[in-house]
Amino acid sequence: MAADIYGALTVDLNDAPIRTETGRDVFGKPMARLIIGENYRTIAITVSNSTPEKVAELAEAAAQLAACAEQMARLAALPEVA
Repeated sequence: MAADIYGALTVDLNDAPIRTETGRDVFGKPMARLIIGENYRTIAITVSNSTPEKVAELAEAAAQLAACAEQMARLAALPEVA
């Protein structure tokens, strides 16, 4: 099964709030999703139809992003070379 992506997009996380939401969808089926942003500026990644292994893969990708962000912050703290 492939991901259902509704249009191409890029999201800059900045310092946006991140939360999870679980419960029932409009059809009464169980659902779970990751929500980034707030109000009308949000993106959601729904994992209701995903396997636990696929969600673990998402978590690993997030860990890799965290490591990259840490490295970029360390590099940004270094003095510039002319």
